Amino acid sequence: MGCVVPALAELAFHHLGLAVASPEAAFKYLASIGYTAGNSAFDPIQRVNLAMRHHPVMPDVEVIWPSDGPSPIDNLVQRTGSMIYHLCYACPNAELALESLAASGIEIVPVGSPAPAVLFGGRKVSFHHVAGFGLIEMLETGAPV
Repeated sequence: MGCVVPALAELAFHHLGLAVASPEAAFKYLASIGYTAGNSAFDPIQRVNLAMRHHPVMPDVEVIWPSDGPSPIDNLVQRTGSMIYHLCYACPNAELALESLAASGIEIVPVGSPAPAVLFGGRKVSFHHVAGFGLIEMLETGAPV
């Protein structure tokens, strides 16, 4: 296995994305295993409701549920009810990290354009489908993680 390029060395796991039709049962389960509430918001760009849950030793979980209008997760929650559907990574420069992944032979297809995320203080996020893996979200920090 070769050396990890600097853009990927700075890639850090950030959270799991859990899509739900309604958040109450997810909140109850997460609280029962020691998760605490973090930031929550309605994101008008993604058209979804969002709430972070934090745990001292387990991965953070972003709970995502539809709003009143159409949202990107509507079909997913209609089919499954609830499901972990994305992993999020934080990095200083998402474009550089994605270029490095693609250069290593990983097939990546963007899902929409990068946009500011209300839940993360306006930091830019983007979603990408990774062949053979699934959906990832890139949270751009602008500084080393």
